[in-house]
Amino acid sequence: MKKFCLITMLVMLSVLMLAACASAGTPPAPQETPDVGNVNTPPPVEPDPPPAEPNPPIDLSTITVLYNRIDWRDNMEDTSIIRSVDELSDFYEDLKLLNDNELDDDLAWRFTDGNYNDDFFANNFLVMITVSETSGSNRHALSSISEDNNELTINIDREVPDIGTADMAGWLIIIELSNNYTVTKADVIFTDVPVS
Repeated sequence: MKKFCLITMLVMLSVLMLAACASAGTPPAPQETPDVGNVNTPPPVEPDPPPAEPNPPIDLSTITVLYNRIDWRDNMEDTSIIRSVDELSDFYEDLKLLNDNELDDDLAWRFTDGNYNDDFFANNFLVMITVSETSGSNRHALSSISEDNNELTINIDREVPDIGTADMAGWLIIIELSNNYTVTKADVIFTDVPVS
């Protein structure tokens, strides 16, 4: 009986060994995933293109800038884009009201009989900037203009002397630009620059 048990054990051991060897070389069967319906994989997301380089600043030698002192009023900061004689006339009437119906002769001439006529507006437009200053000694100088996405960015240096007067001053800054720029908005940035 010992022989019989020993032979049975050897046979069983051999069968187990053969079964183990056969399964070791076979990759496992893939697991089935449940059917979840018709799932569409979204297309890969394309990265956003890099932002476009801003346009170079406008050459200041190609434009005219006029600085006109006007009567001071509180909260008179404003920027207007003028493209026609009619728009200029409306602006002029508002400006006269702001200045008690008195304007410098040269400024009045430019608005009424001067070069701001239909011929001018056929090729040009105006940017009108009104600003109030806490001292009549402060002056202004256009430092740069750039155009991007139909918007002007105008940088103006506010020249502030070490010792200034205590009077208030209003200023009208007129910038003449070519109609090559189809702008609809203008942002003005003033930077204080100390002067001796």
